[in-house]
Amino acid sequence: MRIGTPGFQWLLACCLLVTASGLPPNVVHAETRTAAGLTPEAVWEAIEAAKDGDTVQLPAGKAVWTRGWNTGHWAKMKAITIQGAGMDRTVIFDHRRSMEAGTVPFQLAGVEGKPFRITGITLDGTGCINAGNWDGLISIRGNCKNFRIDHCKFKNADMMIYIDGDTYGLIDHCCFHAMEYHGHPVQTVRYLGPGAANFKKPLSLGTDKAVYFEDNEARFSPEVVNPDGNNPWIVPTAGARVVIRHNKMINTQLEIYRAGMSPGLYGSQSAEIYDNAFSAIGLNQGRPQGFMFIAGGVAIVFDNTVTGTTYNCRQLELRNERASRAFPVFGKCDGTSPFDGNQIPAGQVGAGYPCMGQPGRATDADGDGIYESTPCYAWNNTLNGQPLRMEVSRRTDVSANERAQIKEGRDFFNEEPKPEYYKPYTYPHPLQGKP
Repeated sequence: MRIGTPGFQWLLACCLLVTASGLPPNVVHAETRTAAGLTPEAVWEAIEAAKDGDTVQLPAGKAVWTRGWNTGHWAKMKAITIQGAGMDRTVIFDHRRSMEAGTVPFQLAGVEGKPFRITGITLDGTGCINAGNWDGLISIRGNCKNFRIDHCKFKNADMMIYIDGDTYGLIDHCCFHAMEYHGHPVQTVRYLGPGAANFKKPLSLGTDKAVYFEDNEARFSPEVVNPDGNNPWIVPTAGARVVIRHNKMINTQLEIYRAGMSPGLYGSQSAEIYDNAFSAIGLNQGRPQGFMFIAGGVAIVFDNTVTGTTYNCRQLELRNERASRAFPVFGKCDGTSPFDGNQIPAGQVGAGYPCMGQPGRATDADGDGIYESTPCYAWNNTLNGQPLRMEVSRRTDVSANERAQIKEGRDFFNEEPKPEYYKPYTYPHPLQGKP
């Protein structure tokens, strides 16, 4: 076929349309494959038959699962949409008897270049004390860079979503409802990033290179929160990069995690937190523990509103817990650990500074062992209508090292940064606009 002929022009137009859809140029499938039933076996059969570009339709109804659709298969994700009949219309109850790896209801092994989407489903752990205890109700692994989880409800599980690896995308218009107490703290979303490798890269603030939590509602009941108040909605760590924006958080908090959550595990690298509404309703005094704790990396926090009188703190709290105690592998930040910059020597207040991955030190892109200055910024946040500041923890059980290692005017600022340092990514996230 010669260039310029009508046939060639028609073929070229078709190729451009397919490419513009966001699918690889050689993907031309766009079928809907309906699962024969709402069982793990029926869902697996429909997914196995699907091709890149297809939609797997799950029927309306309620079903109890004791295993996942990917259990025993360990299949990698295709560029498909798995779509229920709608929130509270397609309902899957997680009643696993085994906590073995791979039994999670939705085990999603992402592949770079194959965007997937999960939408219109409720995953419910009501009545099962083990619901979500192993990898949550949805587990996302692999290296897909543009997944989307949207218009889903997660209910009554201590862990709801578990994310692990060099992967990112969008979680939007979902409900995270922890209303049933199962006897231990609820931490509904855990995100482990790529680990040490991320700290060798430049910051990616204001880009799509993060997991976005956008336009969601997280609601915890007093029954869940009152026992100890330690009930974060999202816990990012291990080099995670998150953007948390335009969400409602009722009776819960955010914890931007430090290094050492487990031996050798690095802390969060970057967290952009803005335009969220926090509230505490019907809780005992001192509950929740707070609304935001930042113990690692760089945090950009602005335009958030907090309402409620029972919170156990009154600031956007910064911490460096290695300043006062040792953690496996990394040790204590006291001027003797090889993981730290140690520009302030042992024996002096602030010894060890700059500390590996502490607030305000989120990258070692040049690999010299000294983390570069990447200050945190906070502005235009309010608590019950009054200005809300970013401050170092006021705990009385920590050493003076913490306050010497995290200083206002150096490691954090209560003001808006210059545009060349930070500009927020477009809202809504472009993945919201894809069918």
